[in-house]
Amino acid sequence: MVTIYCKSITNKSRVAQPPGTSKNLCTILLVGSLLSIHSSSSLAQDGVGEVDKKAGGAELRESGDIPTIVIQADPLSQSLLEFSRPASVLEGERLQDRLRSTLGETVDLQPGVRSSFFGPGASRPVIRGFSGERVRTLRNGVSTGDVSSLSEDHVVVADPLQAEQIEILRGPETLLYGSSAIGGAVNVTDGSIAEFSLGKPFEGTVLGQFGDSADNEKSEAVRLRAESGSVNWYGAAFSRRTSSYEIPGSAESERLREREESLEGNEHLEDKSDDEYEARGIVPNSDSQTYGGTVGASHIFEEGFVGLAVSGFDSAYGVPGHAHGHEESKDEDLGRGREENASDDVRIDAKQLRADLRGRYDFDAPIESIKFRVGATDYEHTEFEGGAVGNLFEKDGFEGRLEFIHQPVGSVTGVFGIHSMYDDFSAQGEEAFIPATKSKTEALFFFEKAQLTDPFSLQWGGRFESVSHDPIIGDSFRSSPLSISGGFRWELDAEAVYSIASSLAYAERAASPIELYADGIHYARRITERGNSSLSKERSTGLDLSFHKNKGMLTASITPFYQRFSSYFNLRGIGRSEEEFPLFTYEETGATFWGGEFLSSLHVDQIVPMFGHRLTIDFQSDLVRTHDRDRDSYIPRTPPLRYILRGRWELPNAIEMMVESVRVEAQRRLAAGEIPTEGYSMFNSEMSYRWGDEPHSLRLFVRGTNLTDEEARVHSSFLKDLAPLRGRAVIFGFRGMF
Repeated sequence: MVTIYCKSITNKSRVAQPPGTSKNLCTILLVGSLLSIHSSSSLAQDGVGEVDKKAGGAELRESGDIPTIVIQADPLSQSLLEFSRPASVLEGERLQDRLRSTLGETVDLQPGVRSSFFGPGASRPVIRGFSGERVRTLRNGVSTGDVSSLSEDHVVVADPLQAEQIEILRGPETLLYGSSAIGGAVNVTDGSIAEFSLGKPFEGTVLGQFGDSADNEKSEAVRLRAESGSVNWYGAAFSRRTSSYEIPGSAESERLREREESLEGNEHLEDKSDDEYEARGIVPNSDSQTYGGTVGASHIFEEGFVGLAVSGFDSAYGVPGHAHGHEESKDEDLGRGREENASDDVRIDAKQLRADLRGRYDFDAPIESIKFRVGATDYEHTEFEGGAVGNLFEKDGFEGRLEFIHQPVGSVTGVFGIHSMYDDFSAQGEEAFIPATKSKTEALFFFEKAQLTDPFSLQWGGRFESVSHDPIIGDSFRSSPLSISGGFRWELDAEAVYSIASSLAYAERAASPIELYADGIHYARRITERGNSSLSKERSTGLDLSFHKNKGMLTASITPFYQRFSSYFNLRGIGRSEEEFPLFTYEETGATFWGGEFLSSLHVDQIVPMFGHRLTIDFQSDLVRTHDRDRDSYIPRTPPLRYILRGRWELPNAIEMMVESVRVEAQRRLAAGEIPTEGYSMFNSEMSYRWGDEPHSLRLFVRGTNLTDEEARVHSSFLKDLAPLRGRAVIFGFRGMF
């Protein structure tokens, strides 16, 4: 299991101690959150075995005391033990252990989570087989404001180097974060707007990672905080450079070659060497450069706080496997021309300017607290071919929510509010296959919790949305999705060693602009993509269960889920080509997703005396199965079965060693037109040494990934047969706190 690094603020000094208990223990970064109720407490989800808390001189393990892990995206700031939906949290050193160049790769080994891998420059999370428009990526509880849901080769503007904590929420009721989170949500928090006093004049953190193989990564980040009277200041900056990465064999898969030979029927292809097919040993045009920074300040007063943060982001990277030619063309607006059959590497330069405003005011009244969150983004995304501008995407976005937390009514506590989102998207260039569109969402939501007895609680909630899309070409779209859910949490014994949680949710999602209006070649996916203007709403009913053993020599969690769509928007190949690419269209179908996550940890040091040393053996497995009921087939890009076995030895506050084996099975359950993906086994390890303890410490580490240099391809990626995962890599790094 991945160890969760938990965060508690109970020992931090505060200028104001807000009323209430658990709901005010930490920042509540919520973004669409509040609707529904959730199903599975998850102390375990990111480290059932060993959840260490190192702050304020305390050291807690899940097998002993229960640490306070606060889900910042939750409206009531519940701890992970109180949380009833499946969740994972990465923070502190455990986040650093998992840092990769993209958000998708950073969370890839979390339970139920995979990556849409598109090289070191772009990768989104895939949660329980859901991706794209069904998974929201958030920064500080507000949309990242990019166009990454439009295409897998587009970067997520929430770099892991910026993160202090990453929360992964699963299950049908995560649509609390908006109907586009029907499959899940990933929230990246950076602490840029402080809600509570720092309690000291100054503190900072520096991070660095440097690789000597695979992609020669060089990453640095610094975060600084200061307090001056009632004002808390924040400043942060980061940078990352990677080169085109190394692989153990050919970039093009053997399965793809076999298909090309079969389709083309050219006998001479069988005589061609691997070198004539595709690059070997390296994936060309896969290098990247990313930079960013944030400044923020908040005024903290007796009744609450108000704060503002401004950030910038710039990422330039190559799209591996995507050089293509075009006929001579001119575009006066973009100022470029291309020669017939010119073959140029595709590169992307994405920039964003962002402002966040957040605050809270506490009352001694029936409405005991009002919270607001506003985010505004200005995003520009340019695609180049051989240095010439090919496409230009622009997106101005706004998102805000206002939350009212009411005083307890008997045993019932809760929140209600409004949520507004607005996007102004435009695209220019001959590959811009979606028209400029203005989208608007207005929503009302509520979320309530009743503690009926000490061990048993109920939760319920709902969300109503009004969604509109107005394209510059085509018909306008209007829809009113409705979502409701309910569930419970039951602690089976007085010490909360065993617990059960469950939720049942009915969820609706409005069709997105790409599903409605796409019409043209989508080069990143290598298909001709056509929308369907008759689509309206996806509809699903989902059940989540979770069973936990939270303490003792053996800790474990099992979280089965079942989600049935009466209407699912499936991008399906229709068996013919158009404009030299296979034609795919969006259609409504009945679909079923089911599976689960299992985690367990054996604390060996509780069995055999180890004189202060700790040894934990973790086992993790996740499974997703899908069924297209109308066509008796499978949903495309469904992740295969995965197992992870991990051993961790620790001499507290000094040395730590980890070895990890990841086994991903082959995927043979295929949708029409898909190519089978071979299974693989990957071996990783890490060793670290730390001097000192928080708040003044230095940690050095060395991490090896794919040490057996295995060829590994990600079935959930459109790029899987053109670019495998990195080969053998070694990273050296440090984390200093002062």
